[in-house]
Amino acid sequence: MNSLNARQLSSIVAATVTALALVCGFATSVQAQPQSNTSAHADITGSVTEPLGEGYVAPSKLNPKLARVTLYRPSQGFASGVAQLEINGHYHTSLQRGGFTEICVEPASFELAAQMVFIDGEFKNVQDIIATLKPEAAQNLFLRVITDGDSRATLTPVSANIALAELKNTRRQIHAASRYSQAKDCIQSAPSAKQENAVKETIVLSAYALFEFDKSDIPSISAKGRYSLDEVMARLQKEYGSDAVIQITGHADPLGNPDANKRLSKARALAIRNYFIQGGMSAERITGDGVGAEQPVIATCGKTATPKSIECNQPNRRVVVVVSVQATAH
Repeated sequence: MNSLNARQLSSIVAATVTALALVCGFATSVQAQPQSNTSAHADITGSVTEPLGEGYVAPSKLNPKLARVTLYRPSQGFASGVAQLEINGHYHTSLQRGGFTEICVEPASFELAAQMVFIDGEFKNVQDIIATLKPEAAQNLFLRVITDGDSRATLTPVSANIALAELKNTRRQIHAASRYSQAKDCIQSAPSAKQENAVKETIVLSAYALFEFDKSDIPSISAKGRYSLDEVMARLQKEYGSDAVIQITGHADPLGNPDANKRLSKARALAIRNYFIQGGMSAERITGDGVGAEQPVIATCGKTATPKSIECNQPNRRVVVVVSVQATAH
């Protein structure tokens, strides 16, 4: 199928619309003329530490009232810049090669815009492409973001089989927070009236013992860290089996940039979640998130990076694993 490209002639656009409706099961229209880009944009002129998080894991659940849209850039391509994505005029993320992002929305029409941006290039006041999508409830939609020969972004709808194969080589884009406020939680919350989770234990792991400095992916977990995680995983599987509900929370110290620390803490939590999943634990029963330095164990160490404060803050750099089991409320 041809890519959706905002510079195509109207006749080609019409053919693309028809093909999209048939293959992907949602209505699509593309504005053939470039549109003014008046919404806010992320600052991408500086370097970003660890912009990519955990590797892609195929989701097994989706709120039946929502649609999930997954966008990704293969690791190979023409341009080395970022594909800036907007939803209904609101910044969503800046997608790098080898990165993916997913968002769940209600089954209603929305605009998806893409534009290639380069650090050394002049900022364009137009979008490369604007597509109108109208997904249905309980749909999983996949769109490949690529660049053509003149470094313009294009969007290509891809079947699930092809997308899942290509997504195996991607990692989650986590360096920026989406500004699209209408995004929904992909997983439907379980009713709380009849059931509640009883906390059985809390396990605190030192981030220093798990990860290399300023790293957050599975390959950067030390041999000692892998041994500790394997022990925890084996014990939880033995004691709780499939009944365990696991919440993984990453914590950071207050040294450095707060936003960067929060992203790093979340990326580490998600990496451990992915490690547990690869070890055979249920993805549906494990969550991961990061809170940065919002919940310190010690709050008197200081926020200036000195050898003394770095050592004092070591207990704050941690990953907490809370293990619960689901029990019927009386």
